[in-house]
Amino acid sequence: MTAQPRTLVRDRRLPLILRALAVAGAAWLLLVFTADGTLPLGVATGAAVALTALVIARQLNGLRRNDRVLERLDANMLELRHQEQRFRLLVQNSTDVVTITDADGRLAYVSPAVRRVLGSDPATVIGTNLGHRMHPDDRTAVAGHMSRIAVYPGATTTYRVRLAHADGSYRTLEVISANLVDEPGVAGIVSNCRDVTETVEAHERLSYEASHDVLTGLANRALFGERLAAAVARRERGQRLSIVLVDLDDFKTVNDTLGHACGDELLIAVAERMRAGVRPTDTVARLGGDEFAILFEGLGGRDVDRVLERITEALAIPMEAEGHLLAVRASFGVVDGRGGDDAGNLLRQADIAMYEAKERGGGRFQRYRPGSEARGAERRRITTALTAALEHDELVLHYQPVVALPEGRLTGVEALVRWAHPERGLLAPGEFIPGAELTGMIVPIGRWVLREACRQAAAWIAELGDQAPGSMSVNASARQLQDASFAADVAAALRETGLEAGRLTIEITESTAVGGGATAETLRTLRAMGVRLSLDDFGTGASTLSLLANCPVDQIKLDRSFAPVPGPDAIAGAVLQIARAMGVEAVAEGVETLAQAEKLGDLGYVRAQGFHFARPMAPEQIAAAIMAPAECLAMPS
Repeated sequence: MTAQPRTLVRDRRLPLILRALAVAGAAWLLLVFTADGTLPLGVATGAAVALTALVIARQLNGLRRNDRVLERLDANMLELRHQEQRFRLLVQNSTDVVTITDADGRLAYVSPAVRRVLGSDPATVIGTNLGHRMHPDDRTAVAGHMSRIAVYPGATTTYRVRLAHADGSYRTLEVISANLVDEPGVAGIVSNCRDVTETVEAHERLSYEASHDVLTGLANRALFGERLAAAVARRERGQRLSIVLVDLDDFKTVNDTLGHACGDELLIAVAERMRAGVRPTDTVARLGGDEFAILFEGLGGRDVDRVLERITEALAIPMEAEGHLLAVRASFGVVDGRGGDDAGNLLRQADIAMYEAKERGGGRFQRYRPGSEARGAERRRITTALTAALEHDELVLHYQPVVALPEGRLTGVEALVRWAHPERGLLAPGEFIPGAELTGMIVPIGRWVLREACRQAAAWIAELGDQAPGSMSVNASARQLQDASFAADVAAALRETGLEAGRLTIEITESTAVGGGATAETLRTLRAMGVRLSLDDFGTGASTLSLLANCPVDQIKLDRSFAPVPGPDAIAGAVLQIARAMGVEAVAEGVETLAQAEKLGDLGYVRAQGFHFARPMAPEQIAAAIMAPAECLAMPS
């Protein structure tokens, strides 16, 4: 094909030669006429020469022009050949796959890049249809694109399609197809296919990370908010929905005592159990830290309760985290709504209910009740104030002596917390401990009391030696004992202060001791550590005798209501007999008069405490009482 233009141009020389022959013939005729005398010789000769010269000049000029045209054609053809080679190399070495398919979708041409993109040799796919390698979900969309451009020559379309790689995986291709069926050199659909698999996967990964919690894989706060907004905005205004906010009880202590790696593993396990406890259509989200949320659509009331009971039971089964077996307790705040409710208001109500469940002791679920806002505001006020008291070192410990009867020698002390309020002065426990119990602040306050009491006991031992109080008693609330980390807190306090475990006594109430579950396990751990246990307010509970059998203690404290008065003293005597029978120490509380102290001594009590002997004292007063007991303690006569 490249030689054809030059042949056509050179064939034009034939007419030129013929014209030259015609001129030569005319010149010959002139010479003939001149010879027979028709024309003068000079005129004929001059005309012939001039005519010949003009013809020759014209022919030479035409030949030069023709050569220039031929040179340009040669240059153009060479450039075309270079361009053709360049385009061929570009197609063959491009990372994009270039294909030509006929009207039936069979491949008439495929570039070598198909080997890199789809793992197939080009020769093996020529004449085949790539439709069988197309992801089933993409076939309908691609067929639509092809049908649209098939009817319009020159039309183009852009789409994405997933094609199977030779290894069985799918690659995502971005395709630009053009209808060049009417082009003789192509006669088919030309497609340029770019592999965008990594780009798509990166985008999907970023999109997933933007809407999901990286640690647990649950929906995050943003996605939960979107789904909640969509749920409450649905047209079906009668559609039921429930929102549950979940907070793990005392999770912070896991991080503090066992480390954040352990805490992260525990969160992952909790997420799996929560997800397993709901329907596939429900949304479980991690909002941050140890706070989770569940969105139930088309479910409410007792049905939600059953799901939460199932989740609570699942969380109570110990799960392994960093080699530790940990059971989890959680507080659930539930609010029932219907489509069309305000999403923000529902979340706020669920949050109020969740904190109410937490303040009731945790490990339970609580539904939102009208009026909870006011109660919640008061609890938040108390929590804020007590948190500030801890942060500003406003809490102090006073110590009430426990004395030996009959001589009144100081043998131990009981730590009692006071609040040095910046405005109200020194507050007794009754003015803030109930609020601490209600809000859950009793746990961090109790932790502080424990450490400070152990520190002070160790300081007295270092200062006074054998004269130091023999035991330090610290009260523990039900909330503290239900906290799985309480035993670890005790161990840490002993370790940090160097106090011997046998010199620490944890005082619990009867109602606390019968709690079972985590409380029983905590008490067993404390006894195994060598810490002494004391049953406070003995005689006021309903299960006293069975409790002593099932929950062995080292000491029982006779409740102040049973301290003998002139007259009946049978209960005080009976309690002492029980103590002797069980092999435990008996301490009489609430001794306020000399007569009570003498009667207790007569009954056989050897330990007592109360205002008759001393009121709670500052640490320096305890040291003074040890050094000069006659001046600081009231002695029985």
